[in-house]
Amino acid sequence: MTRLPLLLSAALLAAGAQAAGDKLKLGAFGPGKASGPLLSRAELRDCLERMDRVRAGNDKLARERERIERDKADLLRQDEELKAQLATIDRTSEEAVTAFNNRVLERDKARGEFLQRTDAFNAEVGTLEGERRQFAQRCENRRFDQDDETSLRAEMKRGS
Repeated sequence: MTRLPLLLSAALLAAGAQAAGDKLKLGAFGPGKASGPLLSRAELRDCLERMDRVRAGNDKLARERERIERDKADLLRQDEELKAQLATIDRTSEEAVTAFNNRVLERDKARGEFLQRTDAFNAEVGTLEGERRQFAQRCENRRFDQDDETSLRAEMKRGS
């Protein structure tokens, strides 16, 4: 009868020693010293997904910013061309004046579309900035188990 508790406690001690020998591999988000409790798997999944959204958003907005800069340069070039044409237009020719006015209307339409795109871009920047703040608040400088990260990344990859 006394052997059973002794065997049980010996098995528990051996299991505890083995678990203590398995060193937990810790990772952390952010450049600072990680502190606080470990992120749970659910919290880590949320952080990984949030981080992926921020990275994808950064890439998308960088491409859109390049497009906006090209369109802005094109609009400025059109403005200069229209100024030059205005100086040389034959104001006595109704046809020339109508053609010039049509070019001005086309440029104005393009400018309106440009302004709509820049407003949408700025809204996306604001949304992404909110996502970054949430990541910083919930995830940055928090510790996590790297084995959990590896398994979650594999699950997320299979899911997409």
